[in-house]
Amino acid sequence: MKNFIQRAITGILFVAVILSAIFFQPEYKTLSFLFAVVTALGLHEFYQIVNKGMNLQVPIGYSIACGLLLYFGCALASISNGMAIIIAYVFCIVALLIAELYRKKEQPIHNLAFSILGQVMVALPFSLLNFIATPDNLHWLFAIFILIWLTDTGAYLVGCTLGKHKLFERISPKKSWEGFFGGCVFAIGASMLLWHIFTTVWPIATDTTWWEWLIFAIIIIIFGTYGDLSESLLKRTANIKDSGKILPGHGGILDRFDSLLFCIPVVYIYLEILNAL
Repeated sequence: MKNFIQRAITGILFVAVILSAIFFQPEYKTLSFLFAVVTALGLHEFYQIVNKGMNLQVPIGYSIACGLLLYFGCALASISNGMAIIIAYVFCIVALLIAELYRKKEQPIHNLAFSILGQVMVALPFSLLNFIATPDNLHWLFAIFILIWLTDTGAYLVGCTLGKHKLFERISPKKSWEGFFGGCVFAIGASMLLWHIFTTVWPIATDTTWWEWLIFAIIIIIFGTYGDLSESLLKRTANIKDSGKILPGHGGILDRFDSLLFCIPVVYIYLEILNAL
């Protein structure tokens, strides 16, 4: 019960902070600043996992700096021109590759591989969030986080009560197909409700259609699940339970934002297609 109360309090505060950051994003770029911190903490957790759990020697500080360079380059590019920072990021990655020749560490190829994997798996998705976090996409921003939370909640509630058939036992033994479909129902139902709210009650997305919201929910369900499973695979490979301890009752930053890792790139592509149409 104590852990449940702790999780609930942390979860409520977490939701309040994220939704508030989205609401004030158009004026103050609050979500962009918040996810700069999330990117740094997420990269730190990722590289700690691979260094301690897989006995590697990835340069953590330098790799985090590279990820933040990419993040702020994308943040500037989303509002003006951040190409110079992105070019600097590319040079930093090249320098990382060259430096491994001189570090004389064990498993240099593995160090390089996981250095780059952290950039692709953590820094890149969070950096792309800057291109979604525009005033025109305020409704989609709210929807990304709300649908992910409700998908997780539905999967947890249904999985705990009805779960019998394992979804991916080798990687995540507690997940079930019943929980997965429970999450689907929650997400699709919520997407239709959000469509009604943002087109009628708070009309900031009157040009969107119900089928656009349905496809959006399906993207969140599928790629959110794969993001979750991928982070579970990383932790299982490193033989650890949680990515960190920064969020009481929930684990680390990657434990809370793992569903976003695959969702953000696909959502970005989807919104670009909608804009093109």
